[in-house]
Amino acid sequence: MFKEIIQSTPFTSTGANMAFSNIHGEPWRSDFTFLSTLRALLGSRLKNNEELNVLFRDSTYSASQLSGLETTRALEIATGRVFFYNGEQHDAQGVLLVSNFYNPTAENNNAWMTMVKQNFCKVHPEWRPLEKVTLFFQKRFDVACFVEPVNKNVIICTNNMDIRDMHYLQCGIFAFLPWYFNPEEGVSEIEMELINSLRENKSEKYKDCLTRMSEQYDFRTIKIKELLSGFESRYESRECERLRSDIESIIYRINELNNKIGIELEQKRDTETKLLGIETAMSKTKDESEIMEYFLCNNHLVLESVDNVHVLFGVKDYITYFDEDMAKSMIDNEHSYIYEPRGRTCNNIIPTEDMKKLMTAIFLDQTLRVRVCAAYDFQLDSNVRARDHFSYKYEYDGYTPNPHIDKYRCLGNYERQINSLLLNNNYIGAIEQCIASCKSLNFADSTVMQEFMLRVYGLSDERVNMKCIELPDGAVVTPKEAVVYLKQQEENANG
Repeated sequence: MFKEIIQSTPFTSTGANMAFSNIHGEPWRSDFTFLSTLRALLGSRLKNNEELNVLFRDSTYSASQLSGLETTRALEIATGRVFFYNGEQHDAQGVLLVSNFYNPTAENNNAWMTMVKQNFCKVHPEWRPLEKVTLFFQKRFDVACFVEPVNKNVIICTNNMDIRDMHYLQCGIFAFLPWYFNPEEGVSEIEMELINSLRENKSEKYKDCLTRMSEQYDFRTIKIKELLSGFESRYESRECERLRSDIESIIYRINELNNKIGIELEQKRDTETKLLGIETAMSKTKDESEIMEYFLCNNHLVLESVDNVHVLFGVKDYITYFDEDMAKSMIDNEHSYIYEPRGRTCNNIIPTEDMKKLMTAIFLDQTLRVRVCAAYDFQLDSNVRARDHFSYKYEYDGYTPNPHIDKYRCLGNYERQINSLLLNNNYIGAIEQCIASCKSLNFADSTVMQEFMLRVYGLSDERVNMKCIELPDGAVVTPKEAVVYLKQQEENANG
């Protein structure tokens, strides 16, 4: 049972939330593993009209508080009033509730657990206990489980559960939700592997299983289609509303300002012509989206969010555009920022000759490649803005933020080209210029290059990933590991 709190998995991404809109829930102490495990196991098992919602309730009630309550009322409190209130059962379906008693004193928690076990099914005979669940977990911690098969509801009461216990508790999902698992059919090998990984002391096996299981779903395509379908049409609809409002204002001014009637009538005709043009274009395009198709086809793009005319996206690629002559000049100069960023000698971190080998392999021989990423705000009716200090999630593992963008929010000459393209409504061209800026490194910009080299040496205050150098075999390593690789290659070549 691992203790790491996992806040993000492939099964909690925006695309996964869209794909599994019928399996939802909340984290427990910022951990999303329970929801992730349920989606991984039940994604293909729930029918279209079924839902599953996982909820958590923590309580610190004492034994003395319990003694003053009627049993029915005490059970309502113990189950967070999710299913029962004022003596009546709610019309709940497909709810899995984990109710945790975690009073600092054990005897208080024990009193509430005992009350639930002894009275729950007496007061609510439509529910039945799962004693095998209690027996399964009793060596680790005290658990009571009750199910209502008709509405597919589950209540799990736990005694002072911690994060390890919560991960271990998921091993009982097959027992908690028997209506979704046919014993004759069994479960797949990867599903069993996922359950067993929850017993591990480290989380790596669990996360690896989720990653492999997520590969059967195309979350990226689902997300892009959901967010960008008809995106341009939504913008045009808003524009039409604005133009209709303009027409009304124009007519009002015509009635009020007779001396300007000629000018206003001409403006009215022009505006109506523009409205007609947009409506004609809308009738032809409907929900077709050039931007959506571009995102679907370009795996270097990561769609983060979409809001009306606003798109937040990231780029993942290799450093491609740089001045080789300038790079060679800096690499050959042993006192340049390559070896002494901001005047600091870094020979004790990576020796000068080793750094020269590394920079030569990357920028001159180009046998190694640096994987970089950047984030941008794209407004359909305005401009493109680079995002500095962006919070890169797991999709960007193996990439380092380009310091031009990440530290200084600098687009350089690309900004002028982007504005020119947006002026002509060339949205795809503007996005392509963003990709180009992500792939660029300006050796003539000493401010940016000082920061870049500090990150290579591991001296920058910025907490950025530097496991970003790709070897010829596709492996991704740190700068120091890349130096070791280059030395091994030299030794092999020299026999």
